[in-house]
Amino acid sequence: MPTNPAQLGLREAARRIAGGKLSPIELLDAALAQIDRFNPELNAFIAVTAQSAREAASRAERAVSRRGRGRLGPLHGVPLSLKDLILSREAPTTAGSKIFGPGLPANTDAPVAARLRRAGAVIIGKTNLHEVALGVTTLNEHFGTARNPWNPALIPGGSSGGSAVAVATGMGQASIGSDTRGSIRIPAACCGITGLKPSYGLVSTEGVVPLAATLDHVGPMTRSAEDAAVVLGAMVGRRALADRFLRAVDRKPRSLTIAISEYFVRDADPEIVASVEEAARQLAKLGHRIVAVEIPELDAALEASRVIVLAEAVAFHDRHLKDNPGGYGPIVKSRLEGGYQLSAMQYVKAEEHRVMLLAAYAELFHEVDVLVGACLPVTPPPIGTQTIRLAGQEISISEALCRYNAPQNLTGVPALAIPCGITRSKVPIGMQLIAGLGRDATVLAIGAQFQRATDWHVKCRVPAI
Repeated sequence: MPTNPAQLGLREAARRIAGGKLSPIELLDAALAQIDRFNPELNAFIAVTAQSAREAASRAERAVSRRGRGRLGPLHGVPLSLKDLILSREAPTTAGSKIFGPGLPANTDAPVAARLRRAGAVIIGKTNLHEVALGVTTLNEHFGTARNPWNPALIPGGSSGGSAVAVATGMGQASIGSDTRGSIRIPAACCGITGLKPSYGLVSTEGVVPLAATLDHVGPMTRSAEDAAVVLGAMVGRRALADRFLRAVDRKPRSLTIAISEYFVRDADPEIVASVEEAARQLAKLGHRIVAVEIPELDAALEASRVIVLAEAVAFHDRHLKDNPGGYGPIVKSRLEGGYQLSAMQYVKAEEHRVMLLAAYAELFHEVDVLVGACLPVTPPPIGTQTIRLAGQEISISEALCRYNAPQNLTGVPALAIPCGITRSKVPIGMQLIAGLGRDATVLAIGAQFQRATDWHVKCRVPAI
C-alpha cells in the first residue's frame, strides 16, 4: 500500500475516506505537498486555491463523522483540478490567455464543476493549458510552459497539458480537461495517464470557454480507467449512468470484436507500433476477437477537423481579436487569424467529410465493438519543436499529434487513452480504445480489463512520486 496518500488512486482514496481510514485533510495536504514539490519546475497550475480547498476538505471531514445522516458522494473529500477554461468559484477563469484581462469572474460554476462539487470533490485549482486550447504543446506565452514530468525538456502534450502533469505527479487524484482534436488524449499519452473523451453531448460544455463548439468535449483525466468511470459518472450527474459506468469497470466484459485499422499506426514510431500490437495480442488473450478493418474516410479527417476548428474558433474570438488583440500571444493570435482566410467552400467541404466519416463509423460499429490504435505517431518531442517528420515529410506538430485523435472529435464517439508501454528512452506510450457513439461504458470496460491484466498504468507512474 502507498505510504504517501498522493499515490492513491481516486476510487481507493474515496473508499478510505468513506471508511474513516483516511482524512480528507490529510489527502489534500498530500496533494498540496506534491504541488509545492513539482509545480515550480513543471508549471501545471495557473492558480492553486489552497484556502478554499482546505475549507472544503474540512467540511468533507465533518460530513464523514456524521455520515449516518446521508450517503457520501463518490468523490467525497477527493482533491481534483479543473483546466482553466472551466468556470468555477475558486478562481477567475483565464483560458490561458489575457483576452479576459484578469479572467472571467469567479462567481459561478460551470455545470460540470457544480456536479463534481455535489459529488464531494475538493477543487484545488485551475491547470495550465495551451492558450485558448488552440495547441498541442501547452507552451503558454502568458503563464509559462508546462513541462513533461518524465523529462522536463519534453512537452507534456496539450492543450490539457497542465491537467495531465497534475495527475501524473499526484497533484490531486484527477483533473478535468477538454478535447477538441485530442486535447485530453494527447497529454494523457505524453504523461502516462488515462484520459477519456466521452461521447459528444454526454457531459455539458456549458460554462466552458469554447474552442470549436461542434467538436468540444469535456472529460476526466485520471490514473486508471476505473477512476475515469467514477469521475465520468459524477460529471454526468445521473445516478443510473454513473452506476452503469461502475458496473462496466467492475465486471469482466463479454467477448468483443476489436478492430485495428492501419490508419491508427500509419507512419508511427516502430516502438509505438510494437506496443500497440502487443496490446492487441493481450486483448486477444483476454478472449476478444481481433480483426483488421479499412476506413478510407479517415484520410480526409485531419484536414476537415483543422478547417472546422479554425472557422469556429475565429467566429468565437472575432470580437476579442478586434477589441483586445494584445490579449493574445503572437503565436496563437496568428493561428486564429488564419481562420479569416478560410472560405465558405472549405467549411462546407469539411462538413461533408465529417458526414462521410460519421456514416463510416456508424457502419463500422455495427460490425465491431471497439477500435484500437495509437494515440500518437511519435513520442513526446522537445519543447520548442515546431514540425515533426513523418513518412519523409515535415508537418506541423499540431497536425502530427492530432492525426489519430481528430477523427473521434468529428464523429463524437468515445475514446479512451491508456498507457500501453514505455520506450527505451523512458517515456510512456499511449493507445486509444474507441467505440460507437454512446458506448462509453464499453471503452471503460475494456480499458479496465486491460489494466487488470497488465501493469502499464502502474509502470507509467512518474518514477519520482
